[in-house]
Formats: sequence, C-alpha cells, structure tokens
Amino acid sequence: MKTIINNPKIKQVTDSAFTKLMDENDFNNFRFNKNVDEKIIIKDITIDSCIFEKINFSNIELIDIDLIDVIFDGCDLSNKCFDNKLLKRVIFNNCKMLNTSFVGASLKDVQFNNSNAKYLNFSNSKISNTSFKDTNLAESTFMEVDIKNFLFDNVNLSKAEFIKTNLSGIDFSASDITGTIFDLYSLKGIIVDSVQSQNLVGMLGVQVKD
Repeated sequence: MKTIINNPKIKQVTDSAFTKLMDENDFNNFRFNKNVDEKIIIKDITIDSCIFEKINFSNIELIDIDLIDVIFDGCDLSNKCFDNKLLKRVIFNNCKMLNTSFVGASLKDVQFNNSNAKYLNFSNSKISNTSFKDTNLAESTFMEVDIKNFLFDNVNLSKAEFIKTNLSGIDFSASDITGTIFDLYSLKGIIVDSVQSQNLVGMLGVQVKD
C-alpha cells in the first residue's frame, strides 16, 4: 500500500531576515536564506508556512516550537529539540540533523529526504504519513513509537534501535539494517529480503543447518 503524504501548503512567502521578526515574534509566510552571526532565541510560537534555505541553526535556539507547513532545504538542524511538539506537513531536504530529538513529538505528513540524520531520537513519539528517503538514520532510536503509514526507502538504519514499536507491514528491504536492533515485538510482521532475513535469524540466535 502506497503511503500518501501531504506536502506543505505554502502559497506565497516574503523574504525576510530573522532579526526583523524577533520583536514581533512572527514567523508566518516568510522565506529565510541568510544566516545569523549572533545567538538568537525563538520560543513559544508556531512557525507556519515558511521556507528555510541553507540556514545553519547552530546560532538559533528553538524552544517550544511547533512546525506547520514548513520546508527546510539544505539546513543544519543538528542537536535541535522538538520534544513533545507538533510537526505537520514538514519537509527536510538535504539537511544535517545529527542528534536531533523528537521525543514525545507528533509527526504527521513529514518527509526526510537525502539527509544526514544520524542519532535521531523518536522515543514515545507518534508518527503518521511519514517517509524517509535516501537518508542516514544510523544509530537512531525508535522506542515505544506509535507508527501509521510509514515508509523507508534506501535508508541507512545500521545500528538503529526499534523497541516496543509495532512495525508490522513496514518494508525494510530497500534499506540497510546491518546491526539494527529489534526486540521481538518490533520484529513481528516486518518485510525484509532474503539476505536480511538471514541476518535477522542470526541475531535471534537461530542456527540454520545446510
């Protein structure tokens, strides 16, 4: 069954700089393509209908930020925290997202494309209508995640962990699951190819006699 993901609803945006909006705390219908040199804090708002192009967020602290209809293109969001927040109709294209946290977050209609997203943490999150394509998720954590309509396509999941997460019907055959850890609950009903199945059998301590 094909996973249908709704794209961000962005009709028209105005180019802006972060500093122009800090006093008003308004992040709606803008495009940002210039980095900031000094530390700034964005907090307690919903970023709505915005595009971020090649923004390095290392100088931008995000606190209690929801994302609705947002595109990140070529951005560095490493170590950012979206714990317990809402992400709806969001695209991450060609982004660096090392150690970004989504603990307890709600993700719906979210796309991760061609991104370096090692060490992501999705523990206790709710994820629906979401895809990961051509993305590095090595050593990421999926613990007690509520998943619905979910796609992995050419994803590096080496040494990732899936614990107490219902993955029944999820197709891993086009992805790398070398060293990936599944508990028995998470393993039930997943789709793998013949080579991957042999590795999983070995992980479970089962010996296959020739």
